[in-house]
Amino acid sequence: MNIWLVTTGSSDVQLTTNEHWNDWWQDIKKSLHRLPFEPARSIDDEGEPYRLPARVLGIAYDRLPDEVRPYLDFPLLKGFTQKLKDQGTAIDLIIILMSNQENIFPEAERETNRCPYWQDTCQLCPILEGYFQKHFPEAKLTPLMLEPDSLEPGLDDWDAVLGLVRRKIGSLDIEPETVYVSHQAGTPAISSAVQFASLAKFGDRVQFLVSSEYVPKITRMIASSKYLSAIRLQEAKALLDRPDYPGIQILLKSYLKDDDTRVLLSSAIQWNSAEFEKFSDQFRNDNLLEKYPELVKDIQERTKEENWWWIAYEEAYLALTRQNQDNIVEAFFHSFRAFEGIFSAWVNYEFGGNNHIEIKKGMSYLKCSVLSDPKGYFSKAKFKQNGDPNDDLAKLKCKIEKDNGVELDLATICKLFRSCRSEYKQECGELKIFWDSDKENNVCEKRNFIMHQIQGISKEKLWEFWGVSTSEEWQGRLLKFLNFIAKTDLSKEFKSLEDASLMAQVHQKLKSAIAHL
Repeated sequence: MNIWLVTTGSSDVQLTTNEHWNDWWQDIKKSLHRLPFEPARSIDDEGEPYRLPARVLGIAYDRLPDEVRPYLDFPLLKGFTQKLKDQGTAIDLIIILMSNQENIFPEAERETNRCPYWQDTCQLCPILEGYFQKHFPEAKLTPLMLEPDSLEPGLDDWDAVLGLVRRKIGSLDIEPETVYVSHQAGTPAISSAVQFASLAKFGDRVQFLVSSEYVPKITRMIASSKYLSAIRLQEAKALLDRPDYPGIQILLKSYLKDDDTRVLLSSAIQWNSAEFEKFSDQFRNDNLLEKYPELVKDIQERTKEENWWWIAYEEAYLALTRQNQDNIVEAFFHSFRAFEGIFSAWVNYEFGGNNHIEIKKGMSYLKCSVLSDPKGYFSKAKFKQNGDPNDDLAKLKCKIEKDNGVELDLATICKLFRSCRSEYKQECGELKIFWDSDKENNVCEKRNFIMHQIQGISKEKLWEFWGVSTSEEWQGRLLKFLNFIAKTDLSKEFKSLEDASLMAQVHQKLKSAIAHL
């Protein structure tokens, strides 16, 4: 079965002359609210047909069919018809998409010839049926009416029209071999909606018929694949703004011919899943080095062992991305995980190089060898006169001596950090929220409480958790904490989470690559 889906507008049916209009108008003027409609050429050229609003011409034909019929012209349809006949296409069903906005434009609003009501094509139905019966006598004709109700916007509203057209076309219970779609007539909103809806319903079975009413000979077929690729490319660009990297991969998997673009997208997906090591591994690629030398060198340099802090910045930027996506639970999770990660990376870099850390059953332990390290990590430990510990560092030392080591959980790491980096009191006092003795201020305590709650979390609760009240303050606090923790091994402080993230650079390269597909 072959189907022809036709949109309709004032340009589809025109008049070869305006000589008889005044006589016709006298007969139909009451139906036209006595409005002074006049046939007009779209361009001032001898032989050019005359246009009238579709409903006006339909009313004239309904009242005076024998007088009007000899002067009808079908500029676009003639080209489409000839193209189908030339290629020997048998059309089994013709679906005529028509408009009727009488429900949303009451009588009072029809008193001006600018009212969209007069552009409706529903009254062209007898004319179009006669045309198609003449040229495709074996085809079944099915009018499909777009009739917004009184509470809906008109047919120039893109969102409303898309929904209306999708419902109409989606309701068609047919399985055609080929669907020919001529979508140029009607409002731009209808034309666009028909493209989307027909592709959504019939996919690669669609062939688009396109032409010019001025040069019908250039009528041609366009395969749906070209439309689909253009539409999917626009959708992919929209997903980039979100960003939704897995969604982009699904949309563009058939269109990605460039291996470098595939690698960029694959790395973005790894990053989006917080697989930061796998993300960076994608750039150990000679082909990418040739195409993106600065990016690859930046990533390879950043991810060296001495830059132990780099993953934490990516985690924080992922938290920001999740907040912008309104996925606040994950924004909370990744923002806290950034600090679990950077504290763990710090302790491994600080103590692991001296072989003071060992792994037992998958857990990191600080060995008792740390007590005799020349750096004197526990030299500031305070004890009472009777030898009992008098501060957290002394308690930690005693535990290491007693148990021959200690598990490096976050609380233990924080004790070590604030001992080694006591300047935090002057430079980053807010960092105390990780070890504050007041449970209401301690983010580790609050984190445990939140993670055991069933309900979600709002942006305001996220900011409140970190002791701030806006997104900008939240970003600033995360950045300040990260910069301070890493500062002894940073060549310079980062100015923003985006500035600190390698993914931000990859995103820009990916955006450019997709724009050039």
